[in-house]
Amino acid sequence: MYTQYLGQYLLNTSLISADQLCELLSLAELTHVKLGILAINNGLMTANQVEEVHGLQRTMDRRFGEIAITKGYLTQTQVDSLLSQQDSRHLSLSQAIIDKGYLTLSQLETALTQFKQDTQLSTEQLQAMQTGNLDEIVRLFLDFPTNDVPQFYYDYVALFLKNSIRFLNERPVLSWPQPLNQTADGWYISQQAIGNYTVSTGIILSDAGLVDIAGRFSQETLTHVDELAKDSVSEFLNLHNGIFLINVSDKGFNLDLHPPAITPNTGHYTGYRIPITLSSGHIELVLSIS
Repeated sequence: MYTQYLGQYLLNTSLISADQLCELLSLAELTHVKLGILAINNGLMTANQVEEVHGLQRTMDRRFGEIAITKGYLTQTQVDSLLSQQDSRHLSLSQAIIDKGYLTLSQLETALTQFKQDTQLSTEQLQAMQTGNLDEIVRLFLDFPTNDVPQFYYDYVALFLKNSIRFLNERPVLSWPQPLNQTADGWYISQQAIGNYTVSTGIILSDAGLVDIAGRFSQETLTHVDELAKDSVSEFLNLHNGIFLINVSDKGFNLDLHPPAITPNTGHYTGYRIPITLSSGHIELVLSIS
């Protein structure tokens, strides 16, 4: 998360170009090895066991290590050991910039100082981004109005960021939520869950964004908006919402999930929209709970 925020800042201040940022983010990704690969490399889990845990992640909101411990494949000590082997992700972009020679150490030092001053991030926000604690990031960066279900909003957005990482292999950048009281261009994939509350959710995205997310989720090569692309994005939203409903059911809330819908034209929506930057561009997460 810190890597994406810093990269966007360096782009906005013209310290690096868009092409350079894409290249650097790709290089930075190479420095992060997931636990499954580390577990296989250390002889602690077989490939089949790792695939099983990945499959279980599609049905529950749990980290890889948590599921592996529950299944008896790893101990907490082994998970801690594997985690200690992972490089500090928040340092990977800075190192890639130096390795490529796009900035000198002095220029990078100045940029990092200016980044902290311009963004006015608190120590807690910086620490949350550096550790990748998405639940904490959402609470520190978003400010939903006080109502009787504020926790729903924070939990929903945090889970969406997690699922973007898990199922789309993305590193989403979160922006401040805005009231959604105006028309919005682009495709709108929406879904409702009705029960104790009415939860209206959706994603607003461009043609390019729809094709990219669909390709990532379906793992198919897609070049344009077609039925497969639209169905794939709808399936991603449905999967995400299904996991969210499992989470809230554990807290005593019963909600029935309706099928997702997709509209190609400009519409007028209510609720909150949360801008999120992905590698393919900007999308907006729509959320309303009543």
